[in-house]
Amino acid sequence: MRCSTREKKMSQEPHIAIIVEYDVPEQNRNVFMDRLIENCAATLKDDGCLRMEVSQPIGGDGRVVFLTERWRDQASIDKHRQQPGHDEQHERIDKLLTGKRVAKCHILND
Repeated sequence: MRCSTREKKMSQEPHIAIIVEYDVPEQNRNVFMDRLIENCAATLKDDGCLRMEVSQPIGGDGRVVFLTERWRDQASIDKHRQQPGHDEQHERIDKLLTGKRVAKCHILND
């Protein structure tokens, strides 16, 4: 499921990807997806957020959900994290999980 996309703005530094793997128990999946999609829509309004994509493995049991974020630079991520309510939004999602892994990467290709 794709939340949205924005055109890449030219930058000397590589863009940053944040890839989150969520482990969501069956009883929490509907609420989790509603909250995650809501969070994606809000985050896409932030300057420097270029893309938010929500996906699931093909053939999986629905327990694993991935969020892939693309950011222009670290300053954009920092500004996003300083917004009022940021931590609370993440807590609302995280309390529905049995596990979460996060990777932060430089994007090496377009």
